[in-house]
Amino acid sequence: MRRNRAMEFYRFFAAVMILCYHCYWFAFREDGTRFIGFYVFVELFFILGGFLMLASIRRGVTPEMRSDPAGTTVRYMRGRLARLYPHHLLSWLLVAVLAVLRGMWPIELLENGWPEIFLVNVFGFVRGTYVNIVCWYLSAMIFSSLIVYYLLLRDEDGFIKIAAPVLIVVCYGTMFDRKGSLANTIIFMQYSPHLGFLRALAATTVGCVAYRAYEWLRDVELPGERFWATAVEAAVLTASVCWMYRCSGRMDFLFVPLFFVFVISVFRGKSLLTRLLDNRLSGWLGRQSYAYFLNNLLVIYPYMHLFHGTNLPAMCWFCAPVCLAVSVVTGWMVKPVERLLTGGRT
Repeated sequence: MRRNRAMEFYRFFAAVMILCYHCYWFAFREDGTRFIGFYVFVELFFILGGFLMLASIRRGVTPEMRSDPAGTTVRYMRGRLARLYPHHLLSWLLVAVLAVLRGMWPIELLENGWPEIFLVNVFGFVRGTYVNIVCWYLSAMIFSSLIVYYLLLRDEDGFIKIAAPVLIVVCYGTMFDRKGSLANTIIFMQYSPHLGFLRALAATTVGCVAYRAYEWLRDVELPGERFWATAVEAAVLTASVCWMYRCSGRMDFLFVPLFFVFVISVFRGKSLLTRLLDNRLSGWLGRQSYAYFLNNLLVIYPYMHLFHGTNLPAMCWFCAPVCLAVSVVTGWMVKPVERLLTGGRT
């Protein structure tokens, strides 16, 4: 399965929406409700991660590798961390500098920041100030992927048909009961540290199920798919943006099945939107999305300091392109380290 450049564009689009949410959360949550629900696009990241993870297993894991699920999982996670951790560490260090400039003592930085450095922050080790709080996503993704990847190698059919439905219902059910929303899982971890991890585990599992559904449909010709797939993809994007622009709460769980359908449709590649977005620019933007997510606070904190009395839309219009520029630079900075750790495979 070749890299889907339309999905890369949507991944970048989701990263921009999450930046808008972080602008609201860190600077304007007392003043208004715009962008209040854009956190839901994190679910799209997790679902896409699960989808691609099972795709990589189907493409590159041999029967011999399946016979050693623990060793294969360790090698997979080692390679994944080699690609992701340099971006995380550089972003964390740069945000830490900003935190010190904003008044955080170095000893406080270490006391509160070590779980983020070692990516165990998703388990709620710190009950106070965070440094680069957005890296909770990476922590949750790593540990959920570790479990799901291993279970897929042990018994893929059993996981998809039996364990996956149970995990999805239990994880999302627990979040619905304890929190009533997918919002601000990392903040709520001060009271229920497991919720951020459950959110990642559930959505990653949804992504794995989505890949199996995609495989089942791959050779099926559906009449009129070019038009109705275009309508479905446009409807999901429009619904997610319009609803989450001013709303949040229990309805956000509805977007999990909507993103499930959306990812399958985009990877089938039949819609007019997917064909339009299958270009080099989309692929390039998608490659920036991971660093873009981690670098949110690198542009939000300086903006809050330099531009008092501004409004939320102005902040988003400024921070979105600046964050892209910063991410291109940080990506260039970590590229040599990434190549060294991956043996030239990036």
